[in-house]
Amino acid sequence: MELTVKELFHDAILYDVPHMAHAVYYAVEKGLVQWDDLESRIPYERLDHDAIKKIRDENWLEMCTVKLFVIPIGRRRFAIYLAEREEEARVQHRQIYGGPAKQVMDVSGRMDASVYCEETGVWQSFWELKRQAVEFPCFVGEM
Repeated sequence: MELTVKELFHDAILYDVPHMAHAVYYAVEKGLVQWDDLESRIPYERLDHDAIKKIRDENWLEMCTVKLFVIPIGRRRFAIYLAEREEEARVQHRQIYGGPAKQVMDVSGRMDASVYCEETGVWQSFWELKRQAVEFPCFVGEM
């Protein structure tokens, strides 16, 4: 079953796909489609992709404000954090490990990766963990 424009927009927001969310938003705002139209009605070839890139870069929809950061803590081991800014991950790392983070990597493009929790016996993606977090920055764990 095909999604409506509204459902596509909702999914793009939910799964942190900012270009898609801003493209759908742009198409609706320009009157090219309505929220209740089927997603196949979006005329992607007629969209002004430069304008969409501009509003995405300006983050009109305030998406992806929480990022995924990893900090090396030893041989093939990493501490994982969800935070809005690198500095927040650094501060929390110092609080937890008692020392500075020498390197912080933004790996937000890997939010779809899943991790296994031995305590709960459940696989979860970082997106799911982000949605469950109460506040940020959030220490996710070690790998």
